[in-house]
Amino acid sequence: MSVDAKTAVDSLAAAKDVAALKAAIAQALFLDAVPGDDRQKLRAARTRLRQMMKDESATASMPVEKSPWAKDSYDVNEFEGLSEKYEGLNWRIISKPGGATVKPPEFYALYAYHQQATSGDNATERPMWAEKGGVDFEGRERWDAYEALKGMSAEKAKEAFVKTYYEFPAAALYKDSRGG
Repeated sequence: MSVDAKTAVDSLAAAKDVAALKAAIAQALFLDAVPGDDRQKLRAARTRLRQMMKDESATASMPVEKSPWAKDSYDVNEFEGLSEKYEGLNWRIISKPGGATVKPPEFYALYAYHQQATSGDNATERPMWAEKGGVDFEGRERWDAYEALKGMSAEKAKEAFVKTYYEFPAAALYKDSRGG
């Protein structure tokens, strides 16, 4: 079966998974003999395939860390007690440019669920600059997480908060003190 260059290039661009990309590359091998943009697109597809396969193997080899506090079901009535504790947990610190620091994404998810449950939708403007100059990474992380929950009911936010509190991985904390 003979395929023209345009069809081969189109199939390379349309391939979204490893199997489809392998098939498209096999079909477009004739492009290697012809200098030009089409050959470059074949080479880019090969690079994309290598990256996809690398990502796939890395994801498969990474164990999914399960929280030791995860439960089969969660009680929304725990929301009040847990909302007083989550900010005081010993969160890991992540460095940002200019000496700024942020906490892990799990902290901001909890913050956003708490805000949505207690204050409703975010009506504030996204922060830009920190008090002492530089980008306000902390404020922006909080705002982005909160803004993403726009429209969520308070009850759903409470449920999500309690579930997230117990299920986030212990690696987000220096010392996991959620249970005691």
